Amino acid sequence: MRSAIFLIFFIGCAFSLLAHPAPGEYDEETARAELSAAKASLRALLNTEARGATATYAALGLRNGTAVQAFYARHEYAAHWIQEAGWNEPAQRALAVLGRAAEMGLNRNHYAWGSLRALPDSLQLTRARSRSQLLALAELRLTDALLQYLQHVQLGRLTPHTTALSPPPDSARSTRLAEQLDAVLQAPSLPAAVQQLQPATRGYQLLQAAWARALQTSAADSVRLMQDTVAGFGRVAVNLERLRWEAPVDSEYAVVNIPAYRLQLVRNGQVVRTHRVVVGKPEWPTPVLSGRIVVFVTAPEWRVPYSIAVQEFLPELQQDPGFLYDHHYRLYDWRGRLQNPWRVNWQKVTPGKFPYTIRQRAGAFNALGNVVFYFPNQQTVFLHDTPARSAFTRPDRALSHGCVRVEKPLELAEYLLRREGRAKELTALYQSVRSHDKQRFDLQRSLPIYLRYYTCETDKGKLVFLPDIYHQDAAIQLALQK
Repeated sequence: MRSAIFLIFFIGCAFSLLAHPAPGEYDEETARAELSAAKASLRALLNTEARGATATYAALGLRNGTAVQAFYARHEYAAHWIQEAGWNEPAQRALAVLGRAAEMGLNRNHYAWGSLRALPDSLQLTRARSRSQLLALAELRLTDALLQYLQHVQLGRLTPHTTALSPPPDSARSTRLAEQLDAVLQAPSLPAAVQQLQPATRGYQLLQAAWARALQTSAADSVRLMQDTVAGFGRVAVNLERLRWEAPVDSEYAVVNIPAYRLQLVRNGQVVRTHRVVVGKPEWPTPVLSGRIVVFVTAPEWRVPYSIAVQEFLPELQQDPGFLYDHHYRLYDWRGRLQNPWRVNWQKVTPGKFPYTIRQRAGAFNALGNVVFYFPNQQTVFLHDTPARSAFTRPDRALSHGCVRVEKPLELAEYLLRREGRAKELTALYQSVRSHDKQRFDLQRSLPIYLRYYTCETDKGKLVFLPDIYHQDAAIQLALQK
């Protein structure tokens, strides 16, 4: 009970300091005594026995209380940041890192940077008897801010693929953060050590470096450029956040950036092939997902998805049953038996009662083209060829029902076979295409593939902003401002 009363009094004094400033005598001996008292009080402030962990950390204003506790427990509750006049030299370096949070696409105000930086001035306006309390709270809050910053630099501020702020780290993650802060503080360069905690993936590193250069340029350039840079901060922040969620980490992979309408094959950090692609319409968006290409099929048959059959084909069939034969489709019942579309009363068929499947045989007219690449996923999305190749000349290529159409897909098929030393099978591949005779090619080594949504990227070190074709940026940007 006594510890709880002490804690409440302690915090109450600290939060009332600036409201009623009353400077007192402040000689060197008093300053040393106050610093000693502040350091001694850290263990008592972090004692959770009386009120419980949640209430104690909330009263102290700590967002990552478990990680703060883990950090000080490692050091027997010794202070790291404070001296008689406020911040020591390591604290000044730490505040400088937080002050440059914008270079990481983060907002320094989310880490109490302004109030922490003002500690020396606050001490001058504080009653002599309360300076030790202010010093102790400032010590804990700088540690809290740094731990939160390290968390955000690595994993982002939001729960992946949502607009919800990430919850405080659990016990295991808190211990890991405390260990990381230790390592950062022991490194020769604090900024460099924090930089190394960022995702090491290609897309993130290129975008973060280009953004940091843009900020440095704008600081020394015209007011107009500075305004343009500030305006771009939100979009850069959104995409750095996305890249922290699920950036590709494999040594070799394929990545489709949906807003860029582009597929890239990356090996050891270098782009080795690029293909234009067509992606889903806004009403049929291509999803963000990860998978592995395990097989491709030449001269494929297309089995029309149920949603397309009832939404697009059924109205055509109700007008003209010959629509199927005109476009090389065949109709089957639920048992797989071929049906005559002219013998079906299409006016009685509804989207809720559609007991048929529709297939399109292989050929130059087939919607899947000459080859289709499969990677298991719940959304039943895949890569494929298309007979409508003129679409690849368009600058806006959000035209499909969600699957990804690939320009020069046979070159992609060749790449997949050659990477496995199977060049001898290329003859069979092209023979299958010419004869429209279906053939399956199972890969010995599956290729990781990532479908991503990045509306900002780099080109030769410069920032490139892409169209937000599915209007997803605004909600994430708003959530990051919280």
